[in-house]
Amino acid sequence: MQRIHSLYLHVPFCTWVCKYCDFNAYAVLEGLIPPYVDALAREIELAGAELPIGPLDSVFVGGGTPSLLTSAQLHQLLDRVRGIGLAPAAEITLEANPSNVTSEHIAGWLEAGVNRISIGVQSLQPDALRFLERLHSGTDAIAAIRTAGAGGFSNINADLLYGVPGVNLARWLESLEAVLAERVQHLSAYELTVESKTRLGQEVRTGLVRMPGDDEQLAQYWAAAERLETSGYEHYEISNWSLPGFACRHNLAAWHYRPYLGCGAGAHSMFRRTGGSTDRRWNVNGPQAYIRQVLASGNALAGSETLSAERALGEAAMTGVRLLQGTTSTDAFPLQRRQLVAAGLLMESDGTARLTRRGVELANQVGAAFLG
Repeated sequence: MQRIHSLYLHVPFCTWVCKYCDFNAYAVLEGLIPPYVDALAREIELAGAELPIGPLDSVFVGGGTPSLLTSAQLHQLLDRVRGIGLAPAAEITLEANPSNVTSEHIAGWLEAGVNRISIGVQSLQPDALRFLERLHSGTDAIAAIRTAGAGGFSNINADLLYGVPGVNLARWLESLEAVLAERVQHLSAYELTVESKTRLGQEVRTGLVRMPGDDEQLAQYWAAAERLETSGYEHYEISNWSLPGFACRHNLAAWHYRPYLGCGAGAHSMFRRTGGSTDRRWNVNGPQAYIRQVLASGNALAGSETLSAERALGEAAMTGVRLLQGTTSTDAFPLQRRQLVAAGLLMESDGTARLTRRGVELANQVGAAFLG
């Protein structure tokens, strides 16, 4: 098994689960946080003893809302991570809601070892935030970015959503401009997608909500891409831009199809074997079931599968084409690559394949072509 240098920790608790969210997240269960942190710390410790892992180049604490943890709880988890071993200047990211970003919390997070913060801004428009059921205001979001910077974070990501019903191109760009004015080092812009099992999915099915059309969503995407480029941000992955030197190393590892360990309720792991096959495994979803199983057995495994070497190559190509600087991961599929080039979805340059503008718009279909 190849050595693992990336670790994801899942914290599934939220004050409120937004109607568009299909992540493994639970509201009104804050009382479970202390035993959950104990169980997560135990899983990290045992995994470190059993797997070929470390030194870790990246750690990502996601959710849910991991900024609900106290500094002491975060310290408890990252102490276990340090027991595995961290590479020099390892990237340690914490996702945070704007309402949790205070000077006191910033100091505690930095002291615990976090050096990158990802703030869930989503929008600065009041009606968009109400529609998305976010609990912060646009003023709160900008204040959170400023507080993080003033408190000592020099690697700040802001998450934004485009394609929100009722938000036209001009108002979307207003939010983007206001965030860019804060000179965050990294920005992620995601299309608001409708997942069938969410409350938003139900509202769209019943006609209560009408989503913007494809043309409007693409107009917002490309307008943002152009504005970010003129502001000095590198468009390094379909939904991600950074100032030079600030690309997210944790996500880059996943797009390069490198192995990673996931700990926590519902967390997924991917391991690479020397023969080329891939092992995937995943934990039980519910926090209560997770706590019980970890305390009883030391792991929370719910299931696993092994992918053939050919399937693993297809997955590597599917993720690799998302990198806009180009990839060699498609080399194993010369026929599909030629067909996609002929269709105007890929271009070849310096021995790599890169998505064309139309390829970016149809990236899911391009990726699927390598999976047969």
